[in-house]
Amino acid sequence: MRAIRRIVIAPTAFKGSLDPVAAAEAMERGVRRVLPDAQTILQPLADGGDGMLQCLAYAGVCTQHHHTVSDALGRPHAAPYGISEDGGTGYIEMAQICGLAQLQERERNPLVTTTFGVGEMIAHLLGLGVRHLVIGLGGSATNEGGAGALTALGWQLLDRAGQAVPAGNVGLARLHRLVPAPPTHGDVAVTLAADVRNPLLGKRGATAVFAPQKGARPEQLPELERNLRRWARAVHRAVGKRLSRIPGAGAAGGLAFGLLAHFPQAQLVSGAELVMQQVGFYNALPTADLVLTGEGRLDASTLHGKLVFRVLRAAWRAHVPVAVVCGEFAGDLARLRRFGTIACEALVSEGTSREEAMRRSAHLTEEKTAKLLMYG
Repeated sequence: MRAIRRIVIAPTAFKGSLDPVAAAEAMERGVRRVLPDAQTILQPLADGGDGMLQCLAYAGVCTQHHHTVSDALGRPHAAPYGISEDGGTGYIEMAQICGLAQLQERERNPLVTTTFGVGEMIAHLLGLGVRHLVIGLGGSATNEGGAGALTALGWQLLDRAGQAVPAGNVGLARLHRLVPAPPTHGDVAVTLAADVRNPLLGKRGATAVFAPQKGARPEQLPELERNLRRWARAVHRAVGKRLSRIPGAGAAGGLAFGLLAHFPQAQLVSGAELVMQQVGFYNALPTADLVLTGEGRLDASTLHGKLVFRVLRAAWRAHVPVAVVCGEFAGDLARLRRFGTIACEALVSEGTSREEAMRRSAHLTEEKTAKLLMYG
């Protein structure tokens, strides 16, 4: 292996224990134990979900501010957003507004959760005069097709009596007439960052695939799907396009679908690729001697397009070796080696339980990083 003088440290979150920045900083401390003179470039990564704003702000892409909006249950709270240095681009992470991680387990019910707060935040940034909106779609607690967000942006969802329907998926059952907001902000670029390709409806749709993760019980799934289908038909009639079949329309409980209806100019992109490009990961590769990456659990799904796989593939193409630290390893080391992985260490091991690894994650990440550099 080449002499290690310059190391790019680019992990994502160790879910439940370390956010991306904390993981990167722990890895850097491990590097310092073994290679005190090495240059380290910290580039913590995320996809369009939890941690996107943190990673972009850490890289200096934007500065974070806060604005009071509604959470998934309609309660006011101060949520972060990002603004680029020139003020032209606004960044929204929907997981910070109506995300699943913000709710206690007993509060999780995709029949009643709403994206209204996302619409409030979009309206706030448009009021600040941004010319480009970047909206991270991931980690949501919702399954209402973006109906709440569109309500906050001026759409009227009315029942047979001409009254506004209740918030959440459950309210869509009473939807009789949909009045779109007047077209505005058509000159604002809108980027929707997501890493799922699921349509809105059907066996691969938002309800079938993701609603159980958000607290939906099996007996609730038909009702959730039925209400979402009713919403889709109303939106299709209003905009004259069948948006529900677009790959990715089911992202964030269908929030992507709703935003595509409101912003016909919107583009769906990979959240992981967007963050990797914006923080400068690809620019750092050509002069790197090693890439350090990792995630909470590395298993077969890692090599099916997840963020760490994108890091492995990019480094392999740039002929830069990779070392991996993960919370738990349940994958195929031979397959990792085919993408240039030279070493892999897991926090959970024969002498360390999952509970202990979660509790001591920062210290163990530092230790395992030092170990793989010393012996890997």
